[in-house]
Amino acid sequence: MKAKKKYSASFIFMPMKVRIAAKQIEKKLTEMANRIKENPEMLIPECRGDCRRCYFEKIRKELKSLNKQNLERAANRKGFVAAVAATMLLAEQKIPYVAHMNIGGESVYYARRGKAKDEILVGIQNWDRPHLRMLAYMEIARKKKINLFSLPEKLICGDDVPDEFLDFLEKKFKCREEEHIVIKWRGREMRACGRANSIALMKHYFHYPDFEKEVEVDVRLKKFKCMNDCPVCSVREAEEEVRKERMYAEHYIKGEISDEKFFRLYKEKFLWYLERKRVFIAGEKCFGDNMEKFMEELNPKEWEKDAIETILKYEEKAIILEQSSSIKLLQKYDVNVEKLRREYEEKEKEGILNKMPSLGKGEMAEFIDGLARVHRIEGREGVIRRIKEAGGDVKKKAVSYAFTLAMGVGGEEWKYNEMEREFGKHLAPYVKKLLEAEGEEYRKAGEKLLREVG
Repeated sequence: MKAKKKYSASFIFMPMKVRIAAKQIEKKLTEMANRIKENPEMLIPECRGDCRRCYFEKIRKELKSLNKQNLERAANRKGFVAAVAATMLLAEQKIPYVAHMNIGGESVYYARRGKAKDEILVGIQNWDRPHLRMLAYMEIARKKKINLFSLPEKLICGDDVPDEFLDFLEKKFKCREEEHIVIKWRGREMRACGRANSIALMKHYFHYPDFEKEVEVDVRLKKFKCMNDCPVCSVREAEEEVRKERMYAEHYIKGEISDEKFFRLYKEKFLWYLERKRVFIAGEKCFGDNMEKFMEELNPKEWEKDAIETILKYEEKAIILEQSSSIKLLQKYDVNVEKLRREYEEKEKEGILNKMPSLGKGEMAEFIDGLARVHRIEGREGVIRRIKEAGGDVKKKAVSYAFTLAMGVGGEEWKYNEMEREFGKHLAPYVKKLLEAEGEEYRKAGEKLLREVG
């Protein structure tokens, strides 16, 4: 079974490797060695506690006793002071080779000397990096049960969490994303939205065993713009319900899941609760269960309205759309939008044609009635197309020409002889009245036109 990845508070060490020291790496290690050699007491934490006995006073005395004569001997021991002695020796030595590890996703370089543990050497030789610095002190902090807080320029030992350290964390852990995790500790809020576990990364800067008991986490999702006056807010209810489930939060605080995964699981659970409520959401707007306002926002086409109203009326759960789109809603419910449009247009045509009573039987009556109906449905383009297909005798051609004149279509004169044009001009006013009439008026206008045609 594959082991679960854990973003723990401890540093993740990859196997140590050795390489030739680049000049800038050698220079950096030598500079740090000189700083420590000149002032080894810089390694002693600033005291903010009220301890009867301070363990670091013992270390301070041992550091003061280090000198040129005993450095080699001290470096061959184990522990914190031995690592300091080994580092001080680097000030006067060439560093042909350096060890490097991948720690928490970054390459860290240090010089191996003496018998001190690698992590203590790493912490001392990279003392200017507050999160790596803590590696040198973690063993002491755990054994002696002391609290340590690492800031850029110093290390603090104290009973309580210093305000300046909390200030540092607030500045260090930021996220500019609108949706993010909020880490609440001691009245401060740190934002997180990375790929790692920000709480685990935060723990690299301190040793404070009560942290997990004190810290709280929350998730800030995008705020919906409220578009309805609801007696109970479904969104807030869903947020409260998911907050009650501490499972994901506890896994996150323990370093078992990343920021990214915690946020995703939280949001999925929030949507799971929200989707079980009758609420309409489009983009960043929430309409509660107000069908009318939601319909107004979607602004559906005429042929979409009936289907959407039916969906909204009978859906008992949430409808959540990424954007205000009637088509997206219909697609969500597997409605064939193109079929809806065709059915609507057919129904519209049927309604239009039902307002046009038959002009009776007979070839000319059917011809005139046919052209008039095509005009209602397809417009003048449809009539021109039908005329081209029709052909016919002088009367039919005269009627055809009359339709082109009544519709205001020019450039068709050359298709007709003089008799057809003259007769067509006479019939044009009657055709115009026919095209504008409905119901009984349509029938009367048709009869007049037929009488004129003869």
